[in-house]
Amino acid sequence: MRSSSFFAAVFLIAVFFVSGSSAQDVRSVTGLPIPAGQPVIWGQIDIQGIPSGTKRPIVSVLLLAEGVERGRTQINDEGYFYFLERPRDGQYLVVNIGGTEIGRQPITSSRGERYDMTINWSEDFGRTSSPGVISVKDVYTGRSEANSKLFDQGAAAAKAKKNADAIKLFNQVVAADPKDFVAWTEIGTLHFGNNKLSDAEKAYTKALELKPDFAIALVNLGKVQFSQNKNDEAIATLLKAVAAEPNSPEANHFLGEAYLKARKGSLAVGYLNKAIQLAPIEKAEVHLRLAALYHAAGAKDRAVAEYKAFLEKVSEHPERKKIEQYVKDNS
Repeated sequence: MRSSSFFAAVFLIAVFFVSGSSAQDVRSVTGLPIPAGQPVIWGQIDIQGIPSGTKRPIVSVLLLAEGVERGRTQINDEGYFYFLERPRDGQYLVVNIGGTEIGRQPITSSRGERYDMTINWSEDFGRTSSPGVISVKDVYTGRSEANSKLFDQGAAAAKAKKNADAIKLFNQVVAADPKDFVAWTEIGTLHFGNNKLSDAEKAYTKALELKPDFAIALVNLGKVQFSQNKNDEAIATLLKAVAAEPNSPEANHFLGEAYLKARKGSLAVGYLNKAIQLAPIEKAEVHLRLAALYHAAGAKDRAVAEYKAFLEKVSEHPERKKIEQYVKDNS
């Protein structure tokens, strides 16, 4: 769905990598206070095409490793960011604008330490996105300066695992501006993390009343309903999530899981494969779900193919020897 504001779409134009750069080189380029000799992941985000007179958005970059947040920072005035971490396979850089994730890029050890991104901000692009495209159609643009400060404080509290404080801060945001669907979504996510599923469901539902195609809230609401064993509702919600964001690995993955739970394996397969296609490394363990499904159906050749694909992507796994033995026994 096309956004009514100019925040229609941003496209990731390029990701560059530079290997062998020292911390001294990084400091000379960026002016950032990076300790000499430290491993570093860094880069520059260049936002182009912002209309004249428009306030420059707050852009944050997160570093994820195996789904766990390892760091969070805002770009400086020149667009630079850095993390004192060594580049490793399986890490991701996640770009946030206005508190909303708008895209991510994988890190690989072979690429080196520098990741520059150019974002073209324009209404002239199409409505659909593809892997490598960053969309800001879901950014809330009406947040006041005072609420932006509260939002950032809430995000900082959430990062520090101070969930009660974070919920209070985000509640202040929605008390001042009940239309902030992103803040409602943050509240839902915090309640979900506290296993307060009913409260999470209410917050996500409120966000979706304000923006029915908000993919993040749709995916998370689907997960909540899945956890509550409301499987029909979960499937309906996750179908909406996939319709809103067809190239979301998470939406496709959990829709597939919901179909598996409903014993509709034939419907699950397509969505699980799509999740792998969109995020081959991040969703590598979905191969194990497919292998188990094929094994149960007696299609051991297909199970072997899935196990082999998994082993090619994941070098260390507690069940690796068992998987290798299955492949050997059934090849």
